[in-house]
Amino acid sequence: MANERTLSVIGYGMWTAAGHDGPSSVAAMQTGMNAARESPLWDFTGGVTLSAFQVNALHWWEGEGFLPELAFQAIKQALDRIAELEIADPAAVPILITVAPKRRPARTEGLEQTLLSGLKSRMGRELPDGSGVHPGGKTGLGVLLTKATAQIAKHPVQIIVGVESLLRQDIVRHYIGENRLMCVANSAGFVPGEAAAALIVAASAATGLPELVLQGMAEAQEKTPLTDDGPPAATGLTTAIRSALRAANTPMHDVGTLFSDLNGEHGKFKDNLVAVMRNDALPPEGKSRRPKKGIEHWNAAEAIGEVGAAFLPAALGWAFEAGRQGLLQLPKILAYAGEDDGSRIAIVGEFSG
Repeated sequence: MANERTLSVIGYGMWTAAGHDGPSSVAAMQTGMNAARESPLWDFTGGVTLSAFQVNALHWWEGEGFLPELAFQAIKQALDRIAELEIADPAAVPILITVAPKRRPARTEGLEQTLLSGLKSRMGRELPDGSGVHPGGKTGLGVLLTKATAQIAKHPVQIIVGVESLLRQDIVRHYIGENRLMCVANSAGFVPGEAAAALIVAASAATGLPELVLQGMAEAQEKTPLTDDGPPAATGLTTAIRSALRAANTPMHDVGTLFSDLNGEHGKFKDNLVAVMRNDALPPEGKSRRPKKGIEHWNAAEAIGEVGAAFLPAALGWAFEAGRQGLLQLPKILAYAGEDDGSRIAIVGEFSG
C-alpha cells in the first residue's frame, strides 16, 4: 500500500549548459563533461571575459527576464512526460517553483511575479491550483517538498522546479569582490551558470513506475560563515545530514552515492568533508562501518556550473536517471546543499523499480 506521506521522483526535465533536455544534461553529468564556455561577462581583475555555464539559447539574454523561458523548457518536458505516462491531466498538475533568495545580489523586486507572468504567457494559461513560487535558492526545495506532501491527497502528481541564472555582470562583480568567483585573481572559486530543472513527484508506490523514494529530509542552520581560513564548524550541514538519515531510518554506510553542491570554493569543500566524515563515523566504534569500497561523490557542478536554485532538482533528476539505468552502486543516495544565508538541507533517497 502506498505511503501517502512519502514523495517519490518519477520523472524530470532540464535545460542546462550541458544539454537542452533532461537526458542530455544527465549524460553530460555522468561523463563529467565540462560545458563552460567564454561568455560576455567581464573579469575586471584580469581584463578578460569570464568562462560561464551558459545555456545554448538563440541569443545572449541577460537578466531575470530570461527565467520564464528557462523554466518553461524544463516544465514542458515534465508535462510531456506526464502526458506520455497517462498518470494525470497535465493541465491540472500543480507547478511549485523555487527561485533565488531575497538576498541574492542584484535580485529585483517582483521576481516572482515576473516569472509567473512569463510562464502564463508561454503556457497560454494560469498555473493550476496548488502552484506557487518560493524564494529559497539552493535550499528552497525543502519548502516545495513540504507543500507538495501536504497537498498530495488533492494533487497526486506535481511538478517541482528550480530555476536561476547567475549570468549577470552585477552578480559576478559582487562575488568577485567577495573572492568567491573563479577569475584571474582567484583560482579557487565557483564558475557561474544558469539552469532550470523540473521533477515530477507523486505519492510513493502509487504509480507502479520506477521511482526515487524521498525517504528523509531535514534542514538546519549554519551560524559560522564559510571561509578558506581555519577549520569549518560544519554544524549546520552535519545536523541536516544526520537528521535526514534518522528520518529515513538509514545508517550512513548504507548510502552509496553523494550528490553535493561542491562548486570549487575551498570553504564549501571543507564544510562538506567535515560533515560527511562526522556522519560516517558512528558510535559505538567511532569509525565508519562502510565496506572497503568507498562512497561515490557525484558533482553536478562540474557539468552545469553554479546554478543556485536549480541545483538540487538537477541532482535528484540525475539520481533518478542513474537508478533507472542501474548506475548507482547502492540504491540509497544522499543529496545536500547550502545557501549563503547559512541554511542547509539534506535529502535521503532510495531508488526502487
